[in-house]
Formats: sequence, C-alpha cells, structure tokens
Amino acid sequence: MSETRPDASIYLLARDAAKALDFYVAGLGAVEIERWIDPENGKVGHSEFRIGTQHLFLADEYPSMEALGVRSPSALGGTSVNIWIHIDDVEAALARAVAAGAVLLVPVETMTVDEGRRCRIKDPAGHVWTLVDP
Repeated sequence: MSETRPDASIYLLARDAAKALDFYVAGLGAVEIERWIDPENGKVGHSEFRIGTQHLFLADEYPSMEALGVRSPSALGGTSVNIWIHIDDVEAALARAVAAGAVLLVPVETMTVDEGRRCRIKDPAGHVWTLVDP
C-alpha cells in the first residue's frame, strides 16, 4: 500500500469528465492532483482528486470500459453508488455544491441513527453524493 493512497479507491466515469472534475473542485472542495488528457481524442483518460483524505479517480467514458460492464451514470440512466462526504457544515457545503451545478435530491434532514444531519445531491455527471455533518 502507498503511504498516500488507501488500499482501495473509487474510480468514477463521466460523459464529460473535465466538467465533472471542475465541479468536484468548485462544488465539493476537492483538490485536483492530476489530469491526463488522451492526445488521441482529447478526453480525460485519467484524473485523480482528493476530498479530505479520500483519493478518487475519474475518467471519461470509453467503449473499452463499457465492454467490461463499467458505464457512466449518463449511460446507465442513473448510478448504483452513493458517495458520502463527512463535513463540518452541511448547509455551507450544500450551498457551494448547488452554486457549482449540483441538483438537490434530498434537503438537509436530521438522521435518526447517528444524530447528524445530511442532504443528498446529484453532480453534473450524475453521481449521487450524501453530505453529512456530525
């Protein structure tokens, strides 16, 4: 295991990965680590970003990935993944995400199990995120 990366990472696909990556930086406070543009087609062939301590990968859709059963939310018509982000101020994080282009799915609510608060958004690429404060 690398000292800077966990043993397992989330790898997202998007129909427009450049737009998605820009949203993650502006809307979710991500730190962009790298962005490799495929010189043959101008697509994001690979990128890495960090939210808090979690590293995530992102690339544009490629037909070769679809052959493996891996598709973007746009290709699927939805997503099977809900990514949770633990934050200090759910209202501020929600406002920043919506201003950057997120769609509000579930407004801020109090959780009955953990006694924290959360909301759910959909990013411009179609991935669903739950913003949670303690």
